[in-house]
Amino acid sequence: MRKKTIGEVLRLARTNQGLTLEELHKKTEIQLDMLEAMEADDFDQLPSPFYTRSFLRKYAWAVELDERIVLDAYDSGSMITYEEVDVDEVELTGRRRSSKKNKTSFLPLFYFILFALSIVIFVTYYVWNYIQTQPERSSASSYSVVQATSSTSSATPSSSSGSSSSSSNIEPVISVSGEGNYVEIAYKTSKETAKLQLSVSDARSWVSVSESDLEGGVTLSPDNKSAETIVSTKNSVTITLGVVKGVALTVDNQTVDLSKLTAQTGQITVTFTKN
Repeated sequence: MRKKTIGEVLRLARTNQGLTLEELHKKTEIQLDMLEAMEADDFDQLPSPFYTRSFLRKYAWAVELDERIVLDAYDSGSMITYEEVDVDEVELTGRRRSSKKNKTSFLPLFYFILFALSIVIFVTYYVWNYIQTQPERSSASSYSVVQATSSTSSATPSSSSGSSSSSSNIEPVISVSGEGNYVEIAYKTSKETAKLQLSVSDARSWVSVSESDLEGGVTLSPDNKSAETIVSTKNSVTITLGVVKGVALTVDNQTVDLSKLTAQTGQITVTFTKN
């Protein structure tokens, strides 16, 4: 059993992945000087403990480390204990090459299946469209028109009354729960995607949205007042606010009440359910 500092473990994991600092910067969108500070265990160079934990989590994810071990070591100010096994470098290199070959060998089969499915979908659509455009017999057509007219006139009152009844029972699509530095937003929608927009007026705050192109974070200020992104409604997303005060959030152009976030920094979890 051996012990290493957090920075030594991060640097060792990065080199084992064959990544340079520049490549890790592109993968995590963390600035180079902050990556170097983490590898040197100089955490005082980072903005705050809140950002430090966020950056350590991203670094660990990028080099395939268990983020819980890294964060526990940071919180307790201790070193990381691990088992080191000597592995022949030639054998290790051979395994990596073999692993890469196994990964890429399935690509031709994947593309072939994708191409075949595309052909099947196209043929199915063409046949369905052809059937739909074929003219029906005149007698059947005239009969269906009469029936449709009758059913439409009889159904009109009930449909209108049903719509008025349903409109009076519509529930709010957005609800907010929690307080302090964490709230949860429940959003009912029938869409496959949702638009999230974060904005400020006179404040300055670093924000990020997981599972989106804003996952690396962006700083909002009077010169750069808003940022928006599109997320999938299949999974929940996490919004991190470096500074809560002065930040506004809208989901599909609907303003969300953030008054329950009373701490200096905050985290918002958005969950989606079908409406």
